[in-house]
Amino acid sequence: MVISRLCPVDYHRFHFPTTGQISETQLINGSLFSVSPIALRKKIAIFWENKRYISILENEKAGKIVQLLIGATCVGKVHVTAPSNALVEKGDEYGYFAFGGSCMITIFQPSSVQFNQTLVEQSANGIETYAKIGESMGSFIY
Repeated sequence: MVISRLCPVDYHRFHFPTTGQISETQLINGSLFSVSPIALRKKIAIFWENKRYISILENEKAGKIVQLLIGATCVGKVHVTAPSNALVEKGDEYGYFAFGGSCMITIFQPSSVQFNQTLVEQSANGIETYAKIGESMGSFIY
């Protein structure tokens, strides 16, 4: 699982991690609490209480990849620009968050991804890793 948390100054578009068939994106209404590290340390339930959108990307080799787009304070609107039930390519834009902090959780099937060692080490120590668009966080295991 990868949790990608954005700050107001970050790039707020999100993209597909691999090629595959994307399902329809479903809205699950909820609150709009902050997803800052301080807020999440106090209440991890924000991840499943906030307004969120869910879709499943299905890749022939990597299997099903669940993508949760989580709204947050000042981000009540998520704009999905990719068509539902379409074949998408790695790197294609999925959509974007309106201004503010927001969060995306990507859940991979067990043993389908090998994350970069630095990411694994920093995560184990509770340290957020700053990533830029296009940087690799790991690779699929086929």
